[in-house]
Amino acid sequence: MNPDLLILCATVHEISKFFDRYPSESEIKSRSGVSVFSGKMNQKTYDLILTGAGVFNAAHALTAYLEQRTPGFILQTGIAGIFELSGLLVGDVAVATQEHYIHTGVQSDSITHAPLPFDLIKGHPPTRQGIYLLEKGLLNQCYKNLVIAFKDETTMVGRGNFITVSTITASKESAVNLYASFSPVMEAMEGAASAHMALLYDIPFVEVRSASNFVGQRDKSKWDIQKAAQQIPKICSAVSLI
Repeated sequence: MNPDLLILCATVHEISKFFDRYPSESEIKSRSGVSVFSGKMNQKTYDLILTGAGVFNAAHALTAYLEQRTPGFILQTGIAGIFELSGLLVGDVAVATQEHYIHTGVQSDSITHAPLPFDLIKGHPPTRQGIYLLEKGLLNQCYKNLVIAFKDETTMVGRGNFITVSTITASKESAVNLYASFSPVMEAMEGAASAHMALLYDIPFVEVRSASNFVGQRDKSKWDIQKAAQQIPKICSAVSLI
């Protein structure tokens, strides 16, 4: 049966608080070991895939799923690095207005790449640079729901460009350069892959993450993964009300 909502998350550590509040009713494992959980939230049905980290795991897990089922829409969630220059803090939440796999394109003298000479998805020229423009009406409604959900807390809700990387940014200097080039709010490792597959299969897609650390901060004693993970159930609940 096709669910109202498909939730994508890389690891069980990020999503464990969600399961505490919205326990799954069933679990199916694929031949490659990917787990798909099913349950209910706010009178709606959900499927949840633990994709594994990175673009390849995300693309594989979502493709295998979409060959079998067609959800109402897809939510990519989890924890992420927040760019300090965005003005948001650890524990805050952000909605992606576009996703960008920054390693796509033709190498140039700058950190940004020139476009490929062909579309990665036919009829969508921004994919030549790994850019995936997200549907404004859906993400705006998502943003409004999140503002309402977090209105009684100190949590800020932002929105802006997200970047997807395959190499975690490990210095403040690199983080500053990335922000100067792409003006991103968050950095993670799966979003652009999921956005690519959603576009191929013509499924509405949104991405909302909570910040566990500042991008470029490699001292994990300063990260707050638990605080970020605690935001995931509220994120999923707010998005499910769309």
